[in-house]
Amino acid sequence: MRSGITEALRLRIIDGTLPPGTRVSEEWVAGEMGVSRGPVREAIRELENEGLLVVNPYRGTFVKEISTDELRNVLIPIRLILESRACIIALPTMTETNFQAIADIVKEMDRVATIGGEGALITLVDLDVQYHHYLMSLSDQYHTMQLWKTIQPRIRVGFYRLGLRHTDYQEITLEHQILLDALRTRNPEVVLPALEHHICTDQYRLLDRVEKEQI
Repeated sequence: MRSGITEALRLRIIDGTLPPGTRVSEEWVAGEMGVSRGPVREAIRELENEGLLVVNPYRGTFVKEISTDELRNVLIPIRLILESRACIIALPTMTETNFQAIADIVKEMDRVATIGGEGALITLVDLDVQYHHYLMSLSDQYHTMQLWKTIQPRIRVGFYRLGLRHTDYQEITLEHQILLDALRTRNPEVVLPALEHHICTDQYRLLDRVEKEQI
């Protein structure tokens, strides 16, 4: 039950149904979902640990904002460091089975982007996270994966926020196909620049759009 409550709240935070600054009380969540307050309390604690909620003992629990500054200067640079390290380690041992697993994710991205409609972006965000999580896991580096899991929930929110600025969801598919093509070369001199472009250049371009909207 707790995991279901946690994911339901997580999705509402990611898609903006619960925008930054929204107060999230145990009583409200329990009433909204028709559950007892015990598992709600556990779910709130988990989301606080993920950095999606902030608990103020005197004011309550609130949805935490993810600023463009945090995305640009913290989350994106950390992603680049972690994924670059993972790629360097994983590339020599990546097999066609691994490449096909990534290709299957890209194929599903293409299907979802083509159909579009309500819920398409949140599905694409989940596929995006799945793509990078799988790539990271191939390095078999425990501490690198632990660091990735620490920032992944806030990255997931960032993916959604930036995804809203895509003029065409097929852009998301294309970006991941280009990176896959680079990975297939198994050449770090090809892969690392492609990864940096994917994580930094593409994301900063979307961040620029967000920041222009805020002016």
